[in-house]
Parts: sequence; structure tokens; C-alpha cells
Amino acid sequence: MSMTDRFRWGIIAPGRIAHTFAEALAGIDDAVLTAVASRDPVRGAEFARAYSTEDHSVRVCPDYDSLIDEPDIDGVYIANPHRFHADCVRRCLEAGKPVLCEKPLTVTTAGAESLFELAEDRGVFLMEAVWSRFLPVWDQVRDWVRQGAVGEIHSVHSDFCFRLPFKSNGRHWDINQAGGVTLDMGIYAISLSNFLFGRGPDRVQASVLKGESGVDIRTAALLDYGHAVSAFTSSFIARRDNTMRIEGNAGRIVIDGPFWGSDRATLTRHDAEPNVADRPRRINGFEYQIEAAMADIRAGRLQNARIPWADTLATARVIDRILEDGGVDYPFL
Repeated sequence: MSMTDRFRWGIIAPGRIAHTFAEALAGIDDAVLTAVASRDPVRGAEFARAYSTEDHSVRVCPDYDSLIDEPDIDGVYIANPHRFHADCVRRCLEAGKPVLCEKPLTVTTAGAESLFELAEDRGVFLMEAVWSRFLPVWDQVRDWVRQGAVGEIHSVHSDFCFRLPFKSNGRHWDINQAGGVTLDMGIYAISLSNFLFGRGPDRVQASVLKGESGVDIRTAALLDYGHAVSAFTSSFIARRDNTMRIEGNAGRIVIDGPFWGSDRATLTRHDAEPNVADRPRRINGFEYQIEAAMADIRAGRLQNARIPWADTLATARVIDRILEDGGVDYPFL
């Protein structure tokens, strides 16, 4: 395939998650990394060298606006800290550039609503990147749920907990970068619960522990969907097995840890032997959301069916409620 036939990506902010994106991109035949922009020119140059090949050099743009204005970029992946997502997304949309933005799309529901209105007004594709929703194992889990394999679901239980060493300048702990465990880790339990039930919860209850920097360092929440509940804990200060259990009146589904990046799920009906589904990823797992976004952009769609704008907003409303109840106040809002 010629270089001109490939979908040309630009990356804003070449941090750890951007490396995962670029590694997946390298394994997709009809896609190529064209340019990267970083506030740190040394980091940008190192990133570009890492993903350049003998027949293709990744360009380094001097700033975000330069990358956004490049005429030979078909889509932009945004991977900077949470606080800065909204501004970068807005600049892309105003320039007519399709966007795949790392979760969370924005820090607040109101911010996400504003961006979706702009995307619709400008006719530009916009998608929140929640890679878990596109993994093969989650295709299988949702199929089991839709087929009624465990009967009527009454509860979901999950953990996303690690001991994360405190770093005063680390984004996880920095309230000025919209750090905290709910936006960084709890979002997976919320988004995937909504994915399973096809909507957001009716009610939300939460217990939040804040650290000295003001961010939430442990969140335990109960999402009430009426016929079922989803309970999760996310923490920077504890370690768990990080599985997800879906309980029904006819059996259960267990997604191996880490549930948000798993390759295996087990269906156990009360009247049958366990059914283990191994669904290995083709590259590193990011390839599926990348290919989905590319297909939508090429087809002229503005949003993705697997994570439509309404789903991003449903997740954002839950996060708003949890952070409000926990007294987490971001000073830049």
C-alpha cells in the first residue's frame, strides 16, 4: 500500500500512552504516524526517531497548533494530561481535524457537551478513546450479556487498584492537571458498566478519600441502574486483583484482571461447566479503537457507534457526581 493511501495520524503529547498508540499504529497496514508535537522538543524528537522507519520519517512539529494545521494529517490523537484535553480538541475541531482523544474527553460534562456541539456544527468526527470497549474479550462479554447467558443481571463488582508512589510533580497527584483516581482509573468501571447496561445509572453514591494535594486517591462508588447495581473501587493506595464480576440469577461472568485490558473471560452457569473465552489481541489492544475511528472518519461519520457521544456524556455525569460528593475542586474550573 502506498504512503498516500494510508490514514495519516498526528499525535499531540508523546507520553506513555502515546507510545502504546504508536506501537499499535505500526502494526496497522493502512495507517501511518505522520507527525508528533510536544511541549518538550527533546521528547518529541526522541519519539519521532523511535517510530520512524527506513522509508518513512515521523515529523516533529514545534507546537500543537503547527501539527493541527498540517494539511497532510487525517486525524489527531490527543494524549496530554486531562486538564488540557478540551483546549486541544477544540483547536482541532475548529481546524476541521478529526479527533480521537484519550479518556476522559474533558474534566466536566459541560465541557464535553460544548465540544460535541462544536463537532456537530463543524461536521468533524470526535471520539473519546476508551480502548477497553473495543477489545475482543469485551465483544464476547457483551454478547453473553445480550444473549441472557447469566440470566437477569443483578450486580457488577470491579476494582482498579494499585499502590502508586507519591510524586509531587506527577500528573496523577496534581490537582492542577486534573489528577485523581476517578478520572484516571474509575472511569473504566463507569464506562464499561454503562456499556453493559446500554445507559447511564439512575443514581450514584460514592465515598471519596482525598490526598494532601486535593485529588481523590480512593473512590468507592455504587451505580444504581434500577434492576441492577455496579459497585467499584479505584485506588492509588491499595492493591486488588482488578477483576470484574457480573452476577446474574443464572450464573456469573468473570473478566480476568486487569478487566479493562483483559484477554480472558469465564462464563459459569449454575447448570453447566465453566466456559472460558480466550480472546488475545492482535497487537497491544489499541489497534481496535484506532481502526474503528479510521473507518468512521473515512465513511464521513461524526461519532462512533461503540462509544457514541451520549455514552461519553453518561460517564461524565457519573464522574461529576462522584467528584462533587467527594469535594474534589479543580482550581482551573
